Amino acid sequence: MTGDSVMQFGNFNIGMVKSQGPVDQRAAHEQMIDAVLAIRAHVPEPDRAVIDDSLSILDTDGPVDRGRFRQALGAIGGIAALLGATGAPVIESIGNVMEAFGLS
Repeated sequence: MTGDSVMQFGNFNIGMVKSQGPVDQRAAHEQMIDAVLAIRAHVPEPDRAVIDDSLSILDTDGPVDRGRFRQALGAIGGIAALLGATGAPVIESIGNVMEAFGLS
């Protein structure tokens, strides 16, 4: 049997906290880059250009302005959201990156 097992007690429970993403910044970052590259071929050319521009900000070893980093994540997350279930792994990995880098 796989999946979540949930036991609920009391009133006013509003959800589950799931912190199963990578804690390590490097692992979270690499997972996100892989997920973004996986959806790149599934989007129209204008969206690919946005992904490429955003990846140039996100996929660097040097220092990056936190504001630009967050904007790049938002741009890619918006494109991923338009893809529905196909983009879900990207959205999840962006959340992991934001958590790992303290941006959430």
